[in-house]
Amino acid sequence: MKRRPAPRPTAPKPAAPRATGPWPAWSDWLDPTQPFLIPLLLLLATRTLMWVMLPIAAEDAYITFRYARNFALGNGLIYNPGERVMGFTSPLWTLWSALGWRLFGSPVEWARGWTIAGDVVTMALGAAMLRRHCGRAAAWCFAWFFSGWPFFAAVAISGMDTSITLTLMMIAAALVESGSVLSGPALAALVLARPEGAAAAAVIALGARWRDRAVALALAGLGVASLWLYFGSPIPQSVLAKAGIYGHPGPLAGRFWWDWLIPFPLAGAPKITEGIHLFLLSALMAPAAVMGVPALWHVRRSALGLVTAAALLIWLGYASLGVAYFFWYLVVPLAGVLLLAAAGLPRIVKGPAVYVSVALFVIGVWGVGLKLYVGRSNLELGTFGSVASFLSTHARPGEKVLLEPIGLIGYRNTLVVVDEVGLVSPAVARRRVQGPGWYTDVIAAERPDWLVVRKGLMTRGAAFAGRHAPLRNAAELDSLSARYSVETTVAPSAGDQALLVLRRR
Repeated sequence: MKRRPAPRPTAPKPAAPRATGPWPAWSDWLDPTQPFLIPLLLLLATRTLMWVMLPIAAEDAYITFRYARNFALGNGLIYNPGERVMGFTSPLWTLWSALGWRLFGSPVEWARGWTIAGDVVTMALGAAMLRRHCGRAAAWCFAWFFSGWPFFAAVAISGMDTSITLTLMMIAAALVESGSVLSGPALAALVLARPEGAAAAAVIALGARWRDRAVALALAGLGVASLWLYFGSPIPQSVLAKAGIYGHPGPLAGRFWWDWLIPFPLAGAPKITEGIHLFLLSALMAPAAVMGVPALWHVRRSALGLVTAAALLIWLGYASLGVAYFFWYLVVPLAGVLLLAAAGLPRIVKGPAVYVSVALFVIGVWGVGLKLYVGRSNLELGTFGSVASFLSTHARPGEKVLLEPIGLIGYRNTLVVVDEVGLVSPAVARRRVQGPGWYTDVIAAERPDWLVVRKGLMTRGAAFAGRHAPLRNAAELDSLSARYSVETTVAPSAGDQALLVLRRR
């Protein structure tokens, strides 16, 4: 009987190629074991939930949106008619929001949609960079935390520009590493994204070719020169006003920038709610971040090393100066710490138990995180939205109002706004740094038809924020009460934080 020849052994099928650069391969998105598909679904779920639950964008986003609306309508890049004041922090985001207003008549949905798209890019690039240099476990840590942590989702839906700034940092670093001809334009866009973007671009440009640096410098210089010619200064008035009003008290006074990372609560719990949430992870995140330093130092010229260094530089700048805390400012610093900790965590953790615990905590923190951000948004809608509705009914177009919360109220009305902080009113910012009595002097100079103040100012002359008392003495308070009458009170149960709307007699 003739024997059949043995079958020839077949070579095993080659594994699907994985990306070796900063960009993930298309095949990675279909593989659930890679840190892309499942984090993507989580990211879309968390951002969608926040979109549904948050009724409005963040208060300060509406300052940018009023500029965007005026520009879209052909009135110029202005807040008040005839006043060229750079009261926004991101020229790029303001112009992009103007396009959204032009196309859809509202920039809110436009901003949310593009920020979510940007978050997808941030997650994918961050995970791909970490997987390449630090392993798949590190990539999963970053992708899961960034996609699932409620803070990142809330900022994405806020309409603010910091999430997009982080995305531009990721894109610029990836383009620089790959040697793309788009590196220069990406770096220039980062410069015009936010003031901090210039510092980030300078760090990331260390890995770029001289040609790309020259292109970035030329394009960014053109943008800065245009702002200088139009506004008289390339520095946003919002930055100058906040620096003057809140000051730079240093790292101890600004401990809210770092106390959530130090597992040493001797000085008390963190002062900010986001910090309280993060502090619960500090015993793990702090050593992971320390171990991440040598891991990233070895790849410091890579996209991962450059973008992490840029984010940490911004964080150190905030902390050393004691910059006033606004929750959306935390995006870039937290992302830098997250990249560092994700790189170091596999060096101190063995086995799946800790990873599972952290993953569950990221999901479980939504029990308090969602309440926090929904509560903030509803509070702003109930207070600032109510004042906006009252003024739209009782005030005449073109009348002047002096107030501090200029975002939603200013966006929903055509009133001339005099800003207590000086974000869009440089004269107010200059007067405030000169000492007590600034509120009285601003009223005398501007003669506003309406005032929107916290009750504490009318009862005991207390300022809402910033240095120096608004009134010099009780006589000025009596004079103010004699010239303006209270028309309505919003949120009276809030005590001194209740909003009073006053009209000139």
